[in-house]
Amino acid sequence: MSEAWSETALITVVGTTGTITAAMNIAALTDTIDIDQGDRDIEGVPSLSGGRLVKKIPEGDTTITFEGYPIGIGDSDSTAPDGLMQHFFNGTDTTAPFSVTSGTIARNLYSVYILWTDDTAATIGTTSIASGKNALRYKFANCYMTSCKASMTDGIVKGTFKFKCPPRNQANTANITVESTDGTASMNTL
Repeated sequence: MSEAWSETALITVVGTTGTITAAMNIAALTDTIDIDQGDRDIEGVPSLSGGRLVKKIPEGDTTITFEGYPIGIGDSDSTAPDGLMQHFFNGTDTTAPFSVTSGTIARNLYSVYILWTDDTAATIGTTSIASGKNALRYKFANCYMTSCKASMTDGIVKGTFKFKCPPRNQANTANITVESTDGTASMNTL
């Protein structure tokens, strides 16, 4: 088993609704990843006898944030993944020059896959992992892209991208899956 995961991860974003349904493999553009898993909090409620009752608070939403270096706004069919602005604004351009406006009110759903592995044959976040290799993978389903911010505070154009999903969908099916292998078994393609 790997002692720790560092330096590289494979990220795949797949549109599941709307005009953008292609898989976008964006690991090469990514710098940092933060997974703010929703809390399963409790609250102590004082009772008249001086004791405390435990009030369970519903699990919070999960926010997935990553930073990267977009070199364009992206294309809606993801043949040349160079940014996510088209995805944020629900753009439809598939050929250069690309253009997108903020005129749409549509919000698409996405699945986000983040994979750390020592399997050098793996090139995308949804790939299978061979037996004898180690891996840790997160899958977030029914995510909304809630933020797509550009900045140049470090002297280079950087984008911060946020996706958000509830822990379960309306039918109470899990939206978050975490899986790993320690090299004793393979992992399937998602």
